[in-house]
Amino acid sequence: MSKIRHGLFISSLFIIVIAGSLYYCRDSILISLGRYLVTEYPLEKADAIAVLSGSVPDRILEAIDIYKGRYAPIIILTKEEKPPGYDELLSLGIKVPEGHDINQMIAVRLGVPVSSIIILDERTDSTYSEEQALYDFLRKRNLKSVILVTSKYHTTRATKLFNFITDGQIKLITRPSKYDTFDPKNWWKIRRDIKQVLFEYQKLADYYFIRMLAFN
Repeated sequence: MSKIRHGLFISSLFIIVIAGSLYYCRDSILISLGRYLVTEYPLEKADAIAVLSGSVPDRILEAIDIYKGRYAPIIILTKEEKPPGYDELLSLGIKVPEGHDINQMIAVRLGVPVSSIIILDERTDSTYSEEQALYDFLRKRNLKSVILVTSKYHTTRATKLFNFITDGQIKLITRPSKYDTFDPKNWWKIRRDIKQVLFEYQKLADYYFIRMLAFN
């Protein structure tokens, strides 16, 4: 009995030490989780700038800055799925601007020529399908490099997915928007950032599952 009690005592002590260590290092762990989601490559010239859908106006503002810096001659915008009831509004003669419409309007108002903005025809419902549509466009136009602009918390997953889809055939330069307020050092203190981090890790798990299926 004494041996059992001694074993339980050692196990309990081990758990307490581990829990204490995690608690003591919790800020470092949480910061690491936030930083992992942010990927940034040095900015260099490319054939195009691509703005992923999902957040307005932080992403397009970054793309405009890059365009004005003469790093690429065109800005590519993608289309999301139509929102529920959108066709009904159209049938009533009401057209509500979508994300890509707003992005285009902002870019034009800030000095980007309409001729330098390309909106992809295909509607997409995920980052995977969005980047697949982007890859198809780049390949058909024989474009070899792209500056991919998205929100900070979205850059790691977007980078991994794009490289997976293209198999490295398109040079990728990932740029998180400096206008995005996501803070990897304090994300657990902000309700919006908490949701973004949890969502991104869920989607990263989906990405690794897709990769596992692809290589099996």
